[in-house]
Amino acid sequence: MADEPIAGLDPAHQISTMQVFRELAGDGRAVMISIHDLGLAARHCTRLILLAEGGVIADGTPHDVLTTELMAEAFGVSVWHEETAEGPVFQPIEVVK
Repeated sequence: MADEPIAGLDPAHQISTMQVFRELAGDGRAVMISIHDLGLAARHCTRLILLAEGGVIADGTPHDVLTTELMAEAFGVSVWHEETAEGPVFQPIEVVK
């Protein structure tokens, strides 16, 4: 369990850290992290629990949780999401509220 393990790290170390967690999960270990970088969550996590307004508003795969509607509801932002050969790319774009 890790709380904001990539906060303050440069991009290379953020990605490396997320890869370590993914490898641990791939080895059958349970890994739970809190993270605010939605792009890294989309790319490296298999399940997301979205918290907002004092509770859980979504629980599922990154594809199911990181939707335009849920991002507007939870964070008041529009988003761009693309599936690429290298994996998903997810980027908050602008404030909508």
